Amino acid sequence: MPERKFILNTLLTDGIISNEDKEKIENYEQDKLFSLFWEVKTFLYLGVLLFSAGAGLIIYLNIDTIGHISIISLIGLACMACFYYTFRKSEPFSFNEVMNSSPWNDYILLLGCLLFLSLETYLQIQYTIFGNQYGTATIIPTLLFFLLAYRFDHKGVLSMGVTGLAGWAGIAVTPREVFDGLDNFSDHSYIWTALGLGSFLNALVFGLQRINLKNHFAFTYLNFAIHILFIAALAGLFSEINHFLFILILFSIGGVYYFQARKLESYYFLLFIMIYLYIGITYIIFYFMFKAGAGLELAYFGFFYFIGSCALAVLLIKNHKSLLKI
Repeated sequence: MPERKFILNTLLTDGIISNEDKEKIENYEQDKLFSLFWEVKTFLYLGVLLFSAGAGLIIYLNIDTIGHISIISLIGLACMACFYYTFRKSEPFSFNEVMNSSPWNDYILLLGCLLFLSLETYLQIQYTIFGNQYGTATIIPTLLFFLLAYRFDHKGVLSMGVTGLAGWAGIAVTPREVFDGLDNFSDHSYIWTALGLGSFLNALVFGLQRINLKNHFAFTYLNFAIHILFIAALAGLFSEINHFLFILILFSIGGVYYFQARKLESYYFLLFIMIYLYIGITYIIFYFMFKAGAGLELAYFGFFYFIGSCALAVLLIKNHKSLLKI
């Protein structure tokens, strides 16, 4: 506020605005509405997640008192109620983006999907309805989430569907595995699966855009794909399967996503392209210098390299509009 007053006084002193203009601007600044849209939306999503987690905790702590059939019935009825409400209150299906008239539809649909996951997990753990067919247990909610996401135009449910697809493909890393140092990417088949999934998501975006089906979903698919592809390419580079092959894959991914970043005018994609390529290029340079037997020269080079690369990164970020052709 002091800065704004200083600017207004300067403009008034220089004769750019009049006293009447200054008074109108001050009144506007004092009376203008402050948007709480994203804050309220965030709290609503957190409320849905906390409700789902709290219900699960209550059931877990009182499972002997409530009984399995009662628990299954309660979760099933709540899940059906969420889906029924969403179907009744939602707008008709459209190939384009749909704006729901009711602000509650998105959150109730999300709650219904979370309850469905809880119900399926409970049935599998308690009664092993899928036996050892864990792929079937994963693909069923995945397909359901994709259908619901397209029917009700819900990006959050779409993200759950893509996550389920990655789990079905075998790509899953839990926080415990990270802390325990379990490296799934040391398995070469894991790397190729991740590259295949990322390529499939990119191809899916291209195919859906050809028929103009929910084009605004493209960012969600590409957001998953860019991280999956780059991490898999870096993992292949670090695991020394075939350095030159994965160098080619890494730069090919960078080229494809640079094109997408320009097409979508997305600073987000450009930033992650720079981060992942910087990691890959740094590894490549230092790896081959170390293999060549560089010692003290490597230390000197590293000192100037990191200073120069940081300066270049700042320059690229500063000129991101030129890079994106905005």
